[in-house]
Amino acid sequence: MNKRFQAVGIIVVLFGILWSGCIGDGNGSEPTAQLVYMSGCGNMPTALSTNQIDAYIAWQPNAAIAEVADIGKVITYSRDMPPEGMWYNHPCCVIHAREGFIEDNYDLATYLTSLMIVASDYVQENPQTAAYDSAEWIFGNGSLTFGDTEVSSYDVELASIPTIQYTTEPSDDWKDGLVTFVRSLEDIEMVDGALKGLDEQAILDKLLHETLYDDAIALLESGAYRDAQAPVSMPTVNLGYLAADDHDAALFVAAYEWEYFRDTYDLYLEPINLGPRGTYYLVAGGTRVAKVKTLEFNGGSAQMTALSQGSVDFGLAGAPPAILFIDSEAPSQ
Repeated sequence: MNKRFQAVGIIVVLFGILWSGCIGDGNGSEPTAQLVYMSGCGNMPTALSTNQIDAYIAWQPNAAIAEVADIGKVITYSRDMPPEGMWYNHPCCVIHAREGFIEDNYDLATYLTSLMIVASDYVQENPQTAAYDSAEWIFGNGSLTFGDTEVSSYDVELASIPTIQYTTEPSDDWKDGLVTFVRSLEDIEMVDGALKGLDEQAILDKLLHETLYDDAIALLESGAYRDAQAPVSMPTVNLGYLAADDHDAALFVAAYEWEYFRDTYDLYLEPINLGPRGTYYLVAGGTRVAKVKTLEFNGGSAQMTALSQGSVDFGLAGAPPAILFIDSEAPSQ
């Protein structure tokens, strides 16, 4: 499978007060750290606030929740972890697509990639609107309650969105970050298949579909998508995203700010059922070219499994699960 990148930045976040159990017994015993597996990140702030855990590692907006609700403090962002500079601006998340989907629906893959490019730019340039849309998509713009503390989900997102760099530019630093991920996973014997032992260029050749990205940029510059032809039979694209993950904000703004993308680019998602797990028409140049069904997953590995089974065509997820999927050479229908 080839995948192409979306943005996204810098946030796998480590924060809290103490690792669970790392206090010792007061009698000179060595302190211990007990690692607790929790499915997804959504229940971590509640577990922290009720002293079930003392810290957690998670993505945004979970770091922002802890600070805004005053139930925890950020210890460090992953970009600042040692060795110094190694993880700065590392690629946290990517756009991915089934190889078969790209081959059979190249125009649709290009339209969707183009839309995610301009939507990522929109998030970076309009953080307040992106924060509102993220609060709406993830929390229904409701309040979050932890014991006697109630906080605004919009305030949480206002604290979260600016900590993430949304970019689709495949810079040298970005590519180096992907290679660093592969090397690090290989060091801990998680990468042991198709990517093992490859040099830097061979790794990038395996991971990236640069032609698709270049064609998406060229499409935006030329406006050629405005000449899109209506399909004889309307295809459906299953688009995966992660629950409660601000790194997918490009999708959120593409959905909620669809009139902006219509008026500015004439490339947009026209809502049939607006919001998370909704359905949209993908419109290019005023022509409906596909239905897009959004599918929510609690983790990247589940989304990669769905992709391998053919039930996800295109999506947004973390770089590590995408790397591991490609390394395993899992069958992709």
